[in-house]
Amino acid sequence: MMNPSVTQISDAHFLYEARYKGTELVVIDPVYSATAMHADQWLPIAVGTDAALGLAVARHLLDTGAIDLPFICEQTDLPLLVRLDNGRFLRAEDLSDSGSETQLYMWHPQKNEPVPAPGCGGHPVRSLVLDFEPPIDGQWTLRLKDGTEVAVVPVGAMLKEHLDPWTFEHTASVTGLHVEQIRRFAE
Repeated sequence: MMNPSVTQISDAHFLYEARYKGTELVVIDPVYSATAMHADQWLPIAVGTDAALGLAVARHLLDTGAIDLPFICEQTDLPLLVRLDNGRFLRAEDLSDSGSETQLYMWHPQKNEPVPAPGCGGHPVRSLVLDFEPPIDGQWTLRLKDGTEVAVVPVGAMLKEHLDPWTFEHTASVTGLHVEQIRRFAE
């Protein structure tokens, strides 16, 4: 979003000091800028295609397991359950007449059932640390309060489906980058 060697001269030294201490500097910019000339990697991406690069990297990280799963389960919405019939989060009001519309759920693999997600439902949260690891992939069938059966999946499963087409090859055709540039950046 900037060319610090030119637009933020007073702060640019932080980038270069970090690089001298072992940090790898990557510049994603269609222009070979003053900052790009000092980078370890320069990705001359086509204008407006940064999201495609991000999607390919996300796919690679999930596919290779190069993610901090406990952190993701604790700090993101990837384990939260979504109803496939309407695309909405599974809520307590879906499961009981007295249920809250703000209480969301995640799947508990040992109990083999949905459990309330911490931080939802208007209750004070003492900790988001979970005593189990909810899956971010899978599909289950639940019976709602009205007796209807619906399929639910974690947000992570929907994300994986969305990322499916973003191979390095497809991303290269969109961004104008070489497949190996994308692979090296993702690694």
